[in-house]
Formats: sequence, C-alpha cells, structure tokens
Amino acid sequence: MMTAFIVFTVAAAGTYLIRLSGIALLGGDRELSPRVRKALSLVAPAAMAAIIANSLFLDGGQWRAFGAWHLAAAVAVGVALWKRSMGWTLSAGAAVFAALLLAGL
Repeated sequence: MMTAFIVFTVAAAGTYLIRLSGIALLGGDRELSPRVRKALSLVAPAAMAAIIANSLFLDGGQWRAFGAWHLAAAVAVGVALWKRSMGWTLSAGAAVFAALLLAGL
C-alpha cells in the first residue's frame, strides 16, 4: 500500500514539474495564443485525472474494493471544490490517504 502512495506522490510531482518546464521553456518574450494557453493549462489536470481514475478503480486489472483510496479521493474532491487549487487538492488527498493507511484502512 505504501508503494502506491509513493508512486502517486512522485506522479503528482512529476506532472507538476513537466507543466512548469513548459512554461520555463516557452516563457520569456514569446507570446502564446490564448487557445494554446488554454490547452496547456488543461494538460496537467487531464493527466492527473487519468492517473487517479486508474488507481482509484483498478488494482492489478481488478476492480478495487472500497477503502482508503476512495475516502481520500472524496476529501480531495471536496478540497478541490473549496480551494480551486491543485496544490491544496493533492496535498489534502495525499495526507488523508497516508493517515488512512497508517490507521490500517
């Protein structure tokens, strides 16, 4: 279970760093069109949604039983709707997931 938490955390950090690298490489005096900016701003959330959906519903190709994954996801959704921040959402979801794993769920 802790391995899954580490993979999730590394994937979240990697996705965020990829997004930042694009901004750093294309930033400066270059001006992107609004359409390209909008598309780029949706890449990280789409990648995270795909990773999370796969982890949330499947475990080794089988449906995952209800547990810590689902409770942490519910908290993350609540924080996302409240704060509208990917950083807060990922932090809250990861913290709740870790606490639930430590509690034995």
